[in-house]
Amino acid sequence: MEKNRDHQRSSTTTTGDEEMAAETLLKPVLQKPPGYRELHSQPQTPLGSSSSTLRRPPKHAIPASFYPTKKKQWSRCRVFCCCVCITVAILFLLLILTVSVFFLYYSPRLPVVRLSSFRVSNFNFSGGKSGDGLSQLTAEATARLDFRNPNGKLRYSYGNVDVAVSVGEGDFETSLGSTKVKGFVEKPGNRTVVIVPMKVKKQQVDDPTVKRLRAEMKSKKLVVKVTAKTKVGLGVGRRKIVTVGVTISCGGVTLQTLDSKMTKCTIKMLKWIKLHS
Repeated sequence: MEKNRDHQRSSTTTTGDEEMAAETLLKPVLQKPPGYRELHSQPQTPLGSSSSTLRRPPKHAIPASFYPTKKKQWSRCRVFCCCVCITVAILFLLLILTVSVFFLYYSPRLPVVRLSSFRVSNFNFSGGKSGDGLSQLTAEATARLDFRNPNGKLRYSYGNVDVAVSVGEGDFETSLGSTKVKGFVEKPGNRTVVIVPMKVKKQQVDDPTVKRLRAEMKSKKLVVKVTAKTKVGLGVGRRKIVTVGVTISCGGVTLQTLDSKMTKCTIKMLKWIKLHS
C-alpha cells in the first residue's frame, strides 16, 4: 500500500512539473532593458577579486530627482552685510523724505547780499625816501553791505564777519586793510545794513601804482572789491538746523557804478560751491 502511495505522489509531481514546463515554454521571455538592476540583487563578484574591493550598492536606488534639495545656509557675515545695506537704504530714504517735506513746507531761499555803497573820505599819498620809488598811502573809507532774508518762516544767523577791502585791479590792486564786524541775526523777511569802516595809514605803494590809483580816483573809475568771511546758520524759531562757513565776494565795480546802483555779491561755501544771491 505504501509503495502505491509513493508511486502516485511521484507521478503527480512529475505531471505538475511537466505542466509548469509547458507553461514556461508558452510564456514569452521579457528582455531586461540595458542598465536594469534589481533593487535587492547582489553584484556579481568576478573571479579572483575580493568583495571588499568593490563598491557597496546603495541601500535603495531612488532617482536623484526624488531627493529633497538642501537649502543653502547663509553665513553670519553675509546676513550682517545685508542688514547693514537695508538699514542704510531705509535711512537714506527717510533723509530724502525729510528734506523733501522741509523744502515743500518752508521753501528756503538764499540770503540776498549787496554792496550798496562805498565812500572814500581820505585818500592821500605822501612821498617816501628819495630814490626808493615808494610812497605811503593813508586812506579812510566806508563800505555798506545790505543783507536781506527773503524767507517767510526761516531765519539766518551770522557769526562775526571778517571784512577785507581793496581798490584797483590786476597788478595795481592795493589793500585798504581788514576789520571784524559783530555777528547778527536776521528774522524772516528782515533787512540789515552792515557798515564797515576801513582805515589804512602809511602803507607803502610803488610809484606806478600811485599814479594809476590817483588817476582812477579822480575819474571815479577806481575798482572796489569787498570780501567778507563768516558762518551762516539756518534756523527755525530758536533752533539752528545747519551752520556752514561762507565767503561773500562783492564789488569788482567802479565808484561811478556804485553811485547809481547796488552791486550783487557771490556766496561761496565749501570752497567750491558758488551761489549768486
